[in-house]
Amino acid sequence: MSTESVPEIVVPEPTPAPEVVVPPPAVAPAPADPPVVAPAPVIATMEELMASHAVIVAQEAADRATLAPLLNPTREAYRPQLFAWAAAGFPGIYVVQSFPFTPPNVCSDGVTRDVVAYAWYLLGVDIGTILATIQSMLTGIVVSYSFQGNVLRIHVSKA
Repeated sequence: MSTESVPEIVVPEPTPAPEVVVPPPAVAPAPADPPVVAPAPVIATMEELMASHAVIVAQEAADRATLAPLLNPTREAYRPQLFAWAAAGFPGIYVVQSFPFTPPNVCSDGVTRDVVAYAWYLLGVDIGTILATIQSMLTGIVVSYSFQGNVLRIHVSKA
C-alpha cells in the first residue's frame, strides 16, 4: 500500500446560532385608576351675584342721597358758604359745596361709567340744568362745577 498521505479534510465546526431571547409573555397591566380631575372652578353663584348687586344698589342709593341737594337747592344749603366766601374777599372759583361719592366698577344696571358719567347717572339730569337752577337763585354770581377725584364740587365767582 502506498504510504501516500491523504490530505486531511478539516471540517469547520458549525457556528452556533445566535441566541434568541424570547421576552416573557406580555402581561396586561392592571387597570389604572381613572385620572383625578379637579372640579371646574365655580365662576359665580347666585348668592354671590345677589349679594354683590345688593351692595352696588345700596352704594348707589347712598351716593344719590349725597347728591340730592343738587336737585333741590335751598337757601339754607348755600347761605353759610356764600357768607364765608364774602368774608374771604370773594376769591374766584370758591367751592361752596362738595359731594363725595364712590362709583362702583360696574353700576347696578351693568354699565361701566367713569366718575363724571356716574354722577350724571345718579342725578338723572344734565349738570347744565342743575347749574341753571342754582344760578337762578344767585344774583351777580357765576356758578360752576368741577371734579376732584370722586368729589363733585360746586363753586362760585363774582359775575
